[in-house]
Amino acid sequence: MQTLKHDIHIINPFLNASGGSEQRSLALYNALNKRARAHLWSTVPPHEQLAKENSINLISLPKYHFPSNGTFVFVGVYFKIGLWYLLARPRRTILVYNTRTPRYFNKRYSKLSFGFNKPEIVFACESLKDTINVPGIVEPSIIDITSFIPRKKISSKYNPTFVVGRLSRDVLYKHCLDDIPMYKKLAAHNIKIRIMGGTCLDTHMDSTINIELLPECSLEAAAFLQNIDCFYYRVSHTWYETFGRVIFEAMACGLPVVCENRGGYCGYIKHGVNGFLCNTQDEAYAIINRLKHDHALRDAIGTAARKTVENMYSRHNLNSTLEFYLR
Repeated sequence: MQTLKHDIHIINPFLNASGGSEQRSLALYNALNKRARAHLWSTVPPHEQLAKENSINLISLPKYHFPSNGTFVFVGVYFKIGLWYLLARPRRTILVYNTRTPRYFNKRYSKLSFGFNKPEIVFACESLKDTINVPGIVEPSIIDITSFIPRKKISSKYNPTFVVGRLSRDVLYKHCLDDIPMYKKLAAHNIKIRIMGGTCLDTHMDSTINIELLPECSLEAAAFLQNIDCFYYRVSHTWYETFGRVIFEAMACGLPVVCENRGGYCGYIKHGVNGFLCNTQDEAYAIINRLKHDHALRDAIGTAARKTVENMYSRHNLNSTLEFYLR
């Protein structure tokens, strides 16, 4: 692959250490920085942890400190773009649309089109692309699957407790409150529930035995996933998960995933083959109970899940993704 002669500037507010847009930005930067001159830029002071771990430049119009020339990659449409962009003169502009907010998309698309070539659009999933009458490509968020690997197999004889886990940002719209009775029912049947990014549920959960609520980022994501047996994911109906990278991180760890049948990830999950899609809590409860008692099924689904992400992030597919930015 040829090395880019121009710079690539990746722009995002970097407000949340566990946010999907932030992780997408960082993963793209890490992949591109091996082959080109990549730079991270924040539109506001970034999250302390992210600023400590990464070299993030703060955009400032008064100080005349902002990206110029090269390729601009705006990851997300939910943050404002300042007047600095009118002075920046990018060679090429890419807008990553990864939240279902068409009003914001139209505003950002219009601003980025002012005085320059129209931005190229990257959609987080096919279903999101279908909502916008603008051409573009669909691209999964890059995940380093060498960091997310299956744990060594432990005999069920020595691992009697079945653990259902999930992780997300610690905000209510990333959870479905209707799931709480199901969590309590599972816990009552000696299934342990571990939710990282779940302290926002504390007042709704009481002090139920076998339910553990952890703050977001309290553990490394891979370490958390490697210590559960099944990954469950459902969000509030006020939120639409356009990709759900945590689901694919779980699949990379060889876990059977049980997810609501609503979201961009559904295009990658074949029910009963490499994961499960459910429409109700009763369906989810039945699937989780089946997985608890059927070790062979857990292994088969987990193996297929790992194979799915290996195909998604194969060297060929990753090179194709990076070539788009390296043009």
